[in-house]
Amino acid sequence: MKRLKLILLCFVFISGTFSSCDDKLDINTDPLAATSADPNAVLPFVFVQYSSRKVTELGTRICDVSQYISNTFNSPKNGSTSIFLTGNTWGMMYNQVLGNLSLVIADAEAAGPTQNNVNAIATILSAHIYFELTSIWEDVPYSEALNGQDFPSPNFDDQQSVLNGVVSLYDEAIALIDSRQLDGEFAITASSDQFYGGDMDKWRVLANSLKLRALMLLRNGGANVDAQINATLAQPLMASNDEAAYLIYSGAPGAQNGMQTIITAFFGPDNESQNVFGPGPPIDELLRDSGDPRYDLWVARNDLPAPELAFFPDNSTSVLSNNIIRFDLPDMLMLPSEIDLYKAELALEGFAAAGSADANYRAGVTNSLRWWGQDIPGVLATLTEADITGYVSSLAAPTIEDVYNEQYLSAFLMPVMAWTHVRRNQIPVLDAPPASTIGTTLRRFNYPPDEVTSNPNTPANLPTETPMWFEN
Repeated sequence: MKRLKLILLCFVFISGTFSSCDDKLDINTDPLAATSADPNAVLPFVFVQYSSRKVTELGTRICDVSQYISNTFNSPKNGSTSIFLTGNTWGMMYNQVLGNLSLVIADAEAAGPTQNNVNAIATILSAHIYFELTSIWEDVPYSEALNGQDFPSPNFDDQQSVLNGVVSLYDEAIALIDSRQLDGEFAITASSDQFYGGDMDKWRVLANSLKLRALMLLRNGGANVDAQINATLAQPLMASNDEAAYLIYSGAPGAQNGMQTIITAFFGPDNESQNVFGPGPPIDELLRDSGDPRYDLWVARNDLPAPELAFFPDNSTSVLSNNIIRFDLPDMLMLPSEIDLYKAELALEGFAAAGSADANYRAGVTNSLRWWGQDIPGVLATLTEADITGYVSSLAAPTIEDVYNEQYLSAFLMPVMAWTHVRRNQIPVLDAPPASTIGTTLRRFNYPPDEVTSNPNTPANLPTETPMWFEN
């Protein structure tokens, strides 16, 4: 019965805000009837569309690609990416998110400096979506995207060009924030800006932090961006969890995290009793017997063995805790621990501007522990400061492998970033799933068939085991 339910899930959408599988997936015609957009109406739609589909389409279906979860339904981990997964994700990112943000940006540009705040938010969100698009597909439309009149069949930009474009968009957004006209500035409501409630100082910190994320991928691919990294390190970056970027789910009907909604819709009341999501081998290997308090926060029945790779948990194994698989679990876009750990990595590689590798490493672990045990909205199981400082003080001076492992842990339940970290660092080392048709772990998605059909400039699909440019 469980297997039947898993198969059926690929045909069901959890939220009423989702569009159907038959929606247009190409980006060559404008799917939007509107030619302008009220930011306080459009931004909430963008936040919700992005998050709800990310949590369900990506979060529940590629969380075993990076193996922070042992197994999940309809996953592409064995080498084949379904038309539903690719098409729904592509359509959400280009049509529902980027298409609407382009209208917001156009109106804000026409309004001038009084809407620099609106323009900056929409530009930062657009840059992030392009970052995730290239992280999933590598070559994607960027320079000719969203302009169906001039480019009815947009060309696909290579990954280095897309990432350079993403960095430029963050620079544009920061410049907009720095040149805001406060007299008569457009009032962004708290419900419209679901990250920071219109606090542009926090948006500036987020833009710098996301810029560093993109620069780290560029550097990994061999681009000479050291000077840009040094300049970014000199800017305000995320340092504490009150600067984290995440979307809150209240837990009320219609505002629930999709992972828990799937469990209650198809299995039963909660993850621990129904054995749907279990910890993957890397989580178990990194945390078991380590003294790391996250093990008890994340994993229930952890005195039992973990499920094997590509197996679901059962009553004889550990399982992911109801502490984290719950209706009101927030959807996290970026946490400050990621920045701390980039700094630790850069310090180990000789960047003096990054500061102390040891201090940044410990700050990253501390921020992660505080997030999961204190600061995350709706926290259930908690950690004391003594729990946190006792563990962090026990850690040895970090090696680069230690830092990479912590980057992986810091991206727990962040599906695209966890996958990106293991591809960028090759740490932790992941075994190929037992039924893999490609003999390794998945490295990319195939392009959606509708895009291939409608756009003659769509590149030929590479084998899904082919490493991306940034993995060099």
